[in-house]
Amino acid sequence: MSNKIRRGAIATLAAGAMSLSLVPSAFAALDDSDGAPPVIVPEEEISEAEVFRIADVDRIATAIEASQSRTDWGQIYSNTQLVWDCSVSGFWMDGMPVFHDGWEVGDYYFPVWDSPHQPRPSDPQVRCEVVEGETTTWGKMDIIVARADEYSDALAAAPLADVVDAPILLNPTASLRADVAAEIERLADVANGDGDREGWVTVHLLGGTNALSHDVENAIDRIDGVDRTLRYQGIDRYQTAVNIAEVTVDSYGLESGADGNDVNVYLTTGINFPDALAAGAAAANNDGVVLLTKGTVLDSRNFTDQFLIDLELWVDDDRWDINTSEIFAVGGPSATAAADFDIRLADEFVGVDRYETATLTAEGVFDLDLDGVDNFAVVSGEGFADALVASGYIANLDGPLLLTRATSLTDVTADYLFDNVEDGDRIFTFGGPDSLRLAVTDAIRDLLMEKFEIDPEIS
Repeated sequence: MSNKIRRGAIATLAAGAMSLSLVPSAFAALDDSDGAPPVIVPEEEISEAEVFRIADVDRIATAIEASQSRTDWGQIYSNTQLVWDCSVSGFWMDGMPVFHDGWEVGDYYFPVWDSPHQPRPSDPQVRCEVVEGETTTWGKMDIIVARADEYSDALAAAPLADVVDAPILLNPTASLRADVAAEIERLADVANGDGDREGWVTVHLLGGTNALSHDVENAIDRIDGVDRTLRYQGIDRYQTAVNIAEVTVDSYGLESGADGNDVNVYLTTGINFPDALAAGAAAANNDGVVLLTKGTVLDSRNFTDQFLIDLELWVDDDRWDINTSEIFAVGGPSATAAADFDIRLADEFVGVDRYETATLTAEGVFDLDLDGVDNFAVVSGEGFADALVASGYIANLDGPLLLTRATSLTDVTADYLFDNVEDGDRIFTFGGPDSLRLAVTDAIRDLLMEKFEIDPEIS
């Protein structure tokens, strides 16, 4: 066992129902009670590996809880005014202003000296110190909203969520749910400093009106503090993915600062969700975007192929850019499509099933030592909604998305976690009992107890 791994506790938090003030050596008993306030994930470094379960009564509420569990969405700035705090002693003339270091610190009123029998007023003695006054906050907030019951328009969302530091919320097609509206308003208030200073708030809608209706868009437009809504749509899911990719690169750029032509592409099938959502977290970590194949072939209208053709496969970086365009395939169908269309791949990540494909993608893209990866997401590979939310969430934390069966921890995922999680790392599981059973979070806890050699009888 590495010297880095020391005996310690792994605090497991249940469904947002438990606080973070657990006794360090105690394991929290998990339960399936949902609907409690969300767990607030601490931003400071932690001393032991921890498992956080983000879950609520349904997928929409779980997405809201994921949004509320972090306090660093958006690009928020603050300014604290420094002011003089002064005390004055002595007698002086009525209404005489008192100055300190060029600043007028007060206008003080004492009886006027008008009798030769009274002592003359002494010079005021001023003692001042600089203290913090009012703090104002303001900034830029982006929020992504996707359809809650279908995945096709949202498969390429994780890199966009990463570059704009945005949570992904879910909503029904027909109308804006009240709790989603409340969360958008709460996030807008963060950017606007509760009205003290105007920020800039953008809501990104994924898909056309058959995914999120005009009524949803109009209701979002009416939310106090929202400045604009942007809609990403295409004639089909393949063009929608291309449009999201183009806007991600052209409007928001890449973390490395590389030019848009130098973006990496992660190809994955668009007719199912697991490979695409694992690819999204990987692409976000490697200056990439997600494009879709139609299973083992390219889409019939050639949106994906044209994007790849338009990429420059060489870089004249003039010593400024640090990225080089590469294409990766995530999953067997996209690897087959790439081979059939003679698309040259930098690498392909193909496992025997979706679970192994996700772990191979994590192993191939995330250098845990070089990148300093200390966050991991584990979601069900059998349902898209929580996985979609988790993909954007973990992309913002620069970690991989891993898949498991809904009722038990998949062996290949367990092996990856055992081999790679270190003290100070965080593992996030997403979804309530209808999505990801509590047994999975318990199994991760037990796995870490075994790795860190914690005796359950005294923990």
